[in-house]
Amino acid sequence: MECDFCFEDSVFSETRERTGQTGLTYTAKQCEPQWFNEDVTADDLVEVHTILKFRADLSYRQEDFEKAFNEYSECCALIPRANNAMRRDVQESQARCLIRLGRHKEALEIAEMLTKGVSNTDHLTGALHLQATIHKHLGNLQEEVSCLQQLISLHPLNPQFWICLAECYMSVFLAIANCKDPSQSCDRFSLCCQKSLGTKQHLNDSARIRGSTVSKDDNLVLGPCNESDSLLSSVCTNREQIWIWACASFIRARLLLQFIQPQHASFVLENNLKTQEKIEKQLEKSGLSEEQKTLLVEVMGEDLLTERTKEEGQTDSKTTQTLTSFTMPSETEFRAKWFQKITAILVTSE
Repeated sequence: MECDFCFEDSVFSETRERTGQTGLTYTAKQCEPQWFNEDVTADDLVEVHTILKFRADLSYRQEDFEKAFNEYSECCALIPRANNAMRRDVQESQARCLIRLGRHKEALEIAEMLTKGVSNTDHLTGALHLQATIHKHLGNLQEEVSCLQQLISLHPLNPQFWICLAECYMSVFLAIANCKDPSQSCDRFSLCCQKSLGTKQHLNDSARIRGSTVSKDDNLVLGPCNESDSLLSSVCTNREQIWIWACASFIRARLLLQFIQPQHASFVLENNLKTQEKIEKQLEKSGLSEEQKTLLVEVMGEDLLTERTKEEGQTDSKTTQTLTSFTMPSETEFRAKWFQKITAILVTSE
């Protein structure tokens, strides 16, 4: 069968040689140091608030937080409503200036406003991280723990969030240990010591933190909070349990750092190893036995063997999600997921 179509002659013609144009050079635009400190003459509003943002960032870096806050405020007033990303960035910067100025209440108001305006998990991560920082400065241990647990629920493979949670749990533990008067209020926690019935038995060296011996039968109720699902408001939790949570969180962080270590080089690798060394020193102070360490490593690293993290160094596969597709677990659900198994085994084995 013959085809009734044909190709144009030009299809088979020789390709023309391409000759490079000579004599033309590319000159990259160069900005003078601190070019943004010159008088603003631009008619473009976007360029104006960008310049103001650079000025504020420099002031913050120079630790002139009052000046930085004023410049961020001036910048924020010029940002169009449609530019939500830059507005959130500048508002968070305002809050961080207020933290450094000791104006925590105002900073918290901005953080809460940013939380109400979130539309995806990235926004929520930024807002929660800001709130955790504010509560840390205020010494609000319970609120800080709550924010960190939510951050870990969003990013369970982020070692830094686990380190922060471990340090916060340790602060709770020490607050309880140092609270000798039951009527005292340590940070935002109301501590009430309840002596259990029976003979008082002390734990062995595995429960000594910085010279404080934990009593297995010294249960303490912690509870300020007017929240229905607070850290310890609805259950009687002893100091040993909080100590276990802190150790488990440190071990989880170390496992994650070890997991991503092969992917690191240069100063990043150096920082990774230094952080692991600091965690190891904390664990040495805790007095964990080798058997306890082995158990914590097995339980806190179970998910690192799944298909989701099969590729070496892949430690955060979660992408930005809309909040409608993500359900935040409660604090009770968080503790049940991460600590219930180890708490049950370690406490009952004593």
